[in-house]
Amino acid sequence: MISMAVERSMSLHELLGKMQCRGDEEKVTFGELLNVMEKRGFGPMLAAPAFICSTPIGAIPGIPTVTGITIFLISLQVLLARNHPWLPSAIRDIGINRDSLNRGIGKAKPAVTHVDKLLMPRWFFMRQFIFRSLIALSCAICGLMMVPLELVPFLGLVPAVAIFIMAVGMATDDGAVALLGLSIAILGIVMGGQQLISLMS
Repeated sequence: MISMAVERSMSLHELLGKMQCRGDEEKVTFGELLNVMEKRGFGPMLAAPAFICSTPIGAIPGIPTVTGITIFLISLQVLLARNHPWLPSAIRDIGINRDSLNRGIGKAKPAVTHVDKLLMPRWFFMRQFIFRSLIALSCAICGLMMVPLELVPFLGLVPAVAIFIMAVGMATDDGAVALLGLSIAILGIVMGGQQLISLMS
């Protein structure tokens, strides 16, 4: 079963540090990034694509769709208790600019130092299977909605940010933050659903 809790609580600074990519290659693939995050559990694995979509990289056409599908597949496999997340090679081989990713993380780190002071292990009832499953289901729905919402400027950011907050809550063992992200996700699902209905009508 994919680990639904990290080995120990992480700080947000540490989480973003794990996402920073070292090397000389111009591109880093989704597969390489997720391989690093997989070792730390469910939360960090979802944090990576959600963070990417929440940065200027997410404005590149196709990125919200790729990150949304990635989040959907990972979340679905958590619900199905798969040992290791499977992603099609078409997604794993997609490259993103290494410098752009590192630059986005670098810009976020000063603010992260202040946010880390507010994060702490608490509200451990969010570790229970029912709540972890609810978060995974919410992430799956949000990820799926990110695909059509790419057509609506900026609206796709709502589910991406909600997923990132839930992922941070799980990675840092902060149940209050995970619950906040879950609340935003539910709001995003309602707003996104209404927008999709209006697009189809």
